Amino acid sequence: MRFARRLGQAAVGIAALALMGCEQPRALGPGEAPPATSPVRTASEQRAGDRAHEQVLARFGGVYRDPQLSAYVSQVGRRIAAVSDQPGARWTFTVLDSPTINAFATPGGYVYVTRGLVGLAGDEAQLAGVLGHEIGHVVAGHSALRRERATTASLGLLAGAIGLSVLGVDPQASGALLDLGQTAAGGYLAAHSRNEELEADNLGVRYLAQAGYDPYAQAEFLDRLAAWNRLQARIAGGSYDANRVDFFSSHPATAERTRRAIDLARSAGTIAPGDGERGEDRFLAAVEGIAWGDSEAQGFVRGRTFSHPRLGFAFTVPAGFTIRNTKEAVLAAGPRGARFIFDGGRDPGGALTNYIARGWAPAIARDRRTGRLQGLTPDRINGLEAARAVLPAEVNGRLYDALLVAVRMNGVIYRMTGLAPRGSGLLPAMGNAAETFRRLSRAEAAQLRESRLQVVTVRAGDSVRSLARRMNVDGHHVERFRVLNGLGPGERLRAGQQVKIVR
Repeated sequence: MRFARRLGQAAVGIAALALMGCEQPRALGPGEAPPATSPVRTASEQRAGDRAHEQVLARFGGVYRDPQLSAYVSQVGRRIAAVSDQPGARWTFTVLDSPTINAFATPGGYVYVTRGLVGLAGDEAQLAGVLGHEIGHVVAGHSALRRERATTASLGLLAGAIGLSVLGVDPQASGALLDLGQTAAGGYLAAHSRNEELEADNLGVRYLAQAGYDPYAQAEFLDRLAAWNRLQARIAGGSYDANRVDFFSSHPATAERTRRAIDLARSAGTIAPGDGERGEDRFLAAVEGIAWGDSEAQGFVRGRTFSHPRLGFAFTVPAGFTIRNTKEAVLAAGPRGARFIFDGGRDPGGALTNYIARGWAPAIARDRRTGRLQGLTPDRINGLEAARAVLPAEVNGRLYDALLVAVRMNGVIYRMTGLAPRGSGLLPAMGNAAETFRRLSRAEAAQLRESRLQVVTVRAGDSVRSLARRMNVDGHHVERFRVLNGLGPGERLRAGQQVKIVR
């Protein structure tokens, strides 16, 4: 999170981009035809991708500034594109500066992968499998189809965005929540995109084989992604259902999808498991030193605590909530549909009670049904001037109690919006979370630093536990080490093996 520059606007372009994520596929039925592809890209598709590119960069952290890594990913992508159904078209491969594990494509041959996904992959073939999947979306016209669907489904999506925006949530955060599939329209689009996901899997596996890679790499990456999601759920205190779309991932690694990818690899042709190229050495050399996790510019998530060393604050979300840090806001999802959103903006001056009563709450009431503002009081939170109130509000047909807390610090008003469904009993937890907002000391801020991937060679006597202890991570050292390196439970290391650690 940096902080919001403008507050309370509807994000039309962002909502449209939210349609481009990937969803859980279903299996092909008996006799179902293979995916149709087009060898020609239309001018309108190219223009749409060109227009969206800068919005995507602004939304997802911008380009990751590592020219060598960017060149490497582009090289792998071009190798796959050369055997695709549009080998002569223009392709643009971009590594996004985001710690999330994600990849997506837009019309016009724009393929995006986050640095988090690149770091999680195990070798070049797994990375190529992800890129091939996204190339499959483009050549099958899926991104263009989703843009057309937006004209009929975006009303529901925009209603969700506007509902969150008028509750004081920055439009960037509203769009991010839409990405997380929290609207009825999102479910509608997911139902129409499961076939597209399977088609992209089918094409991706075919392209892997034709480019000379081991086609089983795609299924292996899905297994690795599933292991990562299970670990993140356990760290957050929740449970992971491998047959349900994850909250924080638009590319769910489901058991069904993994099995289907393996079946596709078996039918891909002459390449048997292990016969294709893996490119592990090239891949590990490329990811050496890549940033892992959060950055100093956008703040750090450690368990349920968010700390921002440059802006000098920290706070902790309620138990049972999982944090997602975006460029413009910090979002936390909790039980029974509860939400906790944190953003900030310019301080207009004056009493904070007036800020809530004359600005924030009326802006909400202008756009939707609300009750009377309750419990408006000035406050002090850890020595900082603050104010709070509760505003009953209707969001997407559901009644919420919106806790509005404003805190003044260093010329900025930081805002904490707790959305608790009426009757959930979660409003006190929201209030307790707001009370945790505090300044960071210089010593605390100095201890927060970026982590990077380091490739090490296993020596005689090294073990999973001994190498995991060297990891600069927030607990669960052994589990994180195993997932990062694709090691199953009980699997041991061998001398001479290269592995990734977080330093």
